[in-house]
Amino acid sequence: MIASKSVPLTKAQARHIWLRAQRLDTAAPFGEGPEAAASAVEHLGYVQIDTINVIERCHHHILWTRIPAYRRADLRQAQSADKSIFEYWTHALSYVPTKTSAFSFPT
Repeated sequence: MIASKSVPLTKAQARHIWLRAQRLDTAAPFGEGPEAAASAVEHLGYVQIDTINVIERCHHHILWTRIPAYRRADLRQAQSADKSIFEYWTHALSYVPTKTSAFSFPT
């Protein structure tokens, strides 16, 4: 049974919970390299591929904020060589963990 009692939070507590859930509260929560890119995508569930390119494409910003040593080549290797993530149209074009491909391609 799910508890129906709400718990009041301060703005600071809510912010802390949100930052922790996004893994934005520690320096390098996923490590580095292609494995880190795949781990970040897996933790987040998906990373939307954004075609807007003002400074850098948005999906690279998402990974760079969680992987300080992030390089675009890490994402490319995770997708092309390691095949630990793949591109799929969820609600928008996204990088998705390969582990969840059964949910993307049901039989």
